[in-house]
Amino acid sequence: MPSSMRTASLIRHIIHLPYLKPPKYNPMTTKIYKHFLCFLFLSALPTTLFADKLTMKNGDIISGILGEVNADKIFIKPAYTEEFSVDANEVLSIHADTAFEIEMADGNKFVAKFSGSQNGEQVALVDGEIRMIKISQLAVVTEAEAYYQRDTHIDLGLTINRGNTDSQNILLSAGTRVKVGIHRHLAELTFRREQTDGSRSKEQDLLNYQYNWIFEDPWYTGLAASYERDPFRELDYRHIVTALFGRDIYNSNGRLLSINVGIGFSAEKIARISDSGAVGTWNLIYNQDIVGGGIKFFHNQNLAYQFFGNNNTIFKTNTGFKFNVVKDIYAKISLRYDYETEPAVGTSADDTTLSIGIGAKF
Repeated sequence: MPSSMRTASLIRHIIHLPYLKPPKYNPMTTKIYKHFLCFLFLSALPTTLFADKLTMKNGDIISGILGEVNADKIFIKPAYTEEFSVDANEVLSIHADTAFEIEMADGNKFVAKFSGSQNGEQVALVDGEIRMIKISQLAVVTEAEAYYQRDTHIDLGLTINRGNTDSQNILLSAGTRVKVGIHRHLAELTFRREQTDGSRSKEQDLLNYQYNWIFEDPWYTGLAASYERDPFRELDYRHIVTALFGRDIYNSNGRLLSINVGIGFSAEKIARISDSGAVGTWNLIYNQDIVGGGIKFFHNQNLAYQFFGNNNTIFKTNTGFKFNVVKDIYAKISLRYDYETEPAVGTSADDTTLSIGIGAKF
């Protein structure tokens, strides 16, 4: 089943989970959920319609995703197996739909697409013009940063206890990161539901969206918006909208560290009192591949300071590991920590959630 159909099926199933439905009394929340889920579905559509292709001198054709190319070896990953290499001198022609950063043996560098061969030389399209090159003249060829990139995931943690105390705890998170040229979109949705002896004891919803315009790599500016509700902490709603400015400290080789600050507007209703005003924010995203990508470490933190009311400071972190299980399925352990300096009277200032579950990426 194509990844987009699997994602659509998962989303339909998730929407109908009884503990994940938004409350009937809040139509705005329902509308926000629908828009987010539509965005998540669209971002999960397949990103590759045509595979790259190697035509061998013996007539064999290998289709897949082209990896590193040099004068000795050419790497390719077919859909049916892991990446492997072939001898470059056994390759007749290379055809790839993606662009590559090519460095020749004489030091000349350019970005081009491989488009077959003529008279024993490879046809390289450089800015729409044809350049003929020989594989033996290549030093290093690596895939250029794609114009379109997407990473979408759904994670589920579930705990059910039966006996002296009947309880169940669900933590569902879904997110997507889409880059189109110099435009980047990041969205994340988190639900947490807890029920003990038939009574709801926790109900938390958090939606985050961020748009980045990378005007001078690695610097970017953009907008961010978030929506949060937690009735058991007497938070009916909290909206934050900011203009932001940030920088990617690292963004390559399996490592991402991005930091941004913002200024904007916040509105909330807590303990039945509505208030609004200016807000300042700090956001950090850190992802790191470990053990060749088999394990991924992540740490996200968000800080918001409200310049109104009791000058509340809101701090949230999410830290953990993902362990590859098979293909696009992984096990996940995470620790979420939320803290507010000015919570509603009678509620705790902090909230901690340790979750162990499973996830899938598309």
